Amino acid sequence: MDLMKFKGVDNAVKMTIRLSIGYCVVLTIAFMTCIIYQTMKLEKAYRQALVIDKNGEVYEASGMPASNMRRFEYINHVKTFVGKWYAFDENTYEKNITSALNLIGNKGKELLNEYNDVNMLNSLVQKNIRYGVSIDEIVIDMGTIPVTGKILFTQTGYRARGKISRKVEAEFSIYDVSRSEENAHGAKIEDWIVHYSAPIEDNQEEYNNTQPEKSDEHEN
Repeated sequence: MDLMKFKGVDNAVKMTIRLSIGYCVVLTIAFMTCIIYQTMKLEKAYRQALVIDKNGEVYEASGMPASNMRRFEYINHVKTFVGKWYAFDENTYEKNITSALNLIGNKGKELLNEYNDVNMLNSLVQKNIRYGVSIDEIVIDMGTIPVTGKILFTQTGYRARGKISRKVEAEFSIYDVSRSEENAHGAKIEDWIVHYSAPIEDNQEEYNNTQPEKSDEHEN
C-alpha cells in the first residue's frame, strides 16, 4: 500500500477545507460591507429627501422617533376636541358636538349630559351667543401608562353687549384606537377633569353687527 498517496490525499482535503473557510470569511466580510454601505446610503437619502406640499412648498424631510410623531398626533387630537367641544354657535353646535364625541371615550356621555341639562342649543338661540376658544398651553406626558396630559385654554362667549371669558384647565388621559374617517388620529380622550376660573366680563358692544364664526376658526 502506498502510504505517500494517502498522505497526499489528506493534504489535499486539508487544503480544500482551508480554502472553503477562507471563501466563507471573504463572502461574510463582503456581505457585511454591502449591508453597511446600503444602510449609509439610505440614511444619506433620508437626510436629503424633500417633501412638496399641496401648495407647492418644498421642505427637507428629517427622521424622528415614532413616539415623537405620536405625541404630535395626541396634541392635535386634544386641540381638535377642545376646538369643537368648547367653540360653537347655534348653527355649528350639533355638528361640532357630534364630531367631538368621536374623539372622546365614555367621558363624552357625561359632558353631553351637562350640555343637555342646561339646554345649551336653546340658550345659544335665545341669547344670540357664540363661543370661541384659544389654546394657551398643552402638555403631553408620554412616560405614563396610559399617556396623560394637561391643556390650558381660554373660552370666550360673544354676546350683543360684549363678551365674557374664562380660563379652563383640563387634565386627561389618552389611549389608542383604530383609525377611522371620524377619528383620523386613532386616539380617544378619557378622564377629562376640568377646572374653571372665575369669568371675566367685557361689556363693550364690539360684537354688534358681526356674524357668528365657525368653531374651526378658533382652533390652534
